Amino acid sequence: MELVYHDLSRIDEVKAFIQNWEDSSDYIHCTTSGSTGIPKRIKLSKKQIEHSATRTIQYFGLHQGMKAGLALSMESIAGKLMVVRSMLARMELHVLPVKKNPLAQVDIPLDFIALVPSQASEFLENSLGRQKDATVLIGGAPLSSVQHQAIQSYWKHAFQSYGMTETASHVALRRITSVEDAPYEALDGIRFSEAHSQLVIHCKDLTQGEIHTTDCVDLLSPSSFRYLGRIDHVINTAGNKVHPEELEFKLKEHIAGVFMIIPYEDAQYGQGIGLLLIDEKNPLTIAGFKTIEGIKTYEIPRKYMVVPEIIRNSNDKIDRNAMLDIAKNHVWTSIL
Repeated sequence: MELVYHDLSRIDEVKAFIQNWEDSSDYIHCTTSGSTGIPKRIKLSKKQIEHSATRTIQYFGLHQGMKAGLALSMESIAGKLMVVRSMLARMELHVLPVKKNPLAQVDIPLDFIALVPSQASEFLENSLGRQKDATVLIGGAPLSSVQHQAIQSYWKHAFQSYGMTETASHVALRRITSVEDAPYEALDGIRFSEAHSQLVIHCKDLTQGEIHTTDCVDLLSPSSFRYLGRIDHVINTAGNKVHPEELEFKLKEHIAGVFMIIPYEDAQYGQGIGLLLIDEKNPLTIAGFKTIEGIKTYEIPRKYMVVPEIIRNSNDKIDRNAMLDIAKNHVWTSIL
């Protein structure tokens, strides 16, 4: 692997990981994303990481002579895996700055790069026709409808990943096309099942052979599923379970700007469906929500709140716990 630094301040972190990878230990330490709580420090075996990297190399046909782009922090499992893939496939690794548009100053065509959604969006705003032939892996957070359409319009080879730190990066991928709810497909050696409507990942590389997730899915087969949302975020309103992520998907064509769904306390129903907005100019009415295809009566937001920002964590995921805390300091307004 040849290293090309576009950001010299990253030399130490990349070298430190490579030294860790090549030492005599069997494990490396990683930190989980913290999307559902306090980030945890865990150990992953180098064998598991190598197998994960190999699956990606085989899936995309990565090989010597290709140029890969490292746009993610070495603190993340995604950053670590990009280095390992480059070593195993003997690719030329371009170490880019970790910022909103890491490709801003990169004129050299790259063959393979991983980005979080906000990085992809920033690049596409000023792409100037560059990197159109790259295979782009998008992960870390869900895509908005606007982001999805922009990505599929620009890149012919863009993929969205499903995975976590515990699985040493992704275990399933879906091509980003005009179909926004296309299912995820398992990589080689991965199998899925479900327990209580939550995804179970089976892989011989995993310490226990399987991981029980808190992700609710529509399991289509042992190798494919549609993602619905996390059980941790489920809102129980009058006995009906609502997944915020799934409802946000239904609403995204009808609400301007960034928004999210959170619960509020309701004396009659236990929890109600609340809408957090940044843009207070949205024309919100109950009658308007009822016209949305596929929305159920109990899913319709009954209150809204305008906040200055929607907080995201380092992996570009909405920090739902932080937003619940922020909502405590603001006032709900009824939607009529």
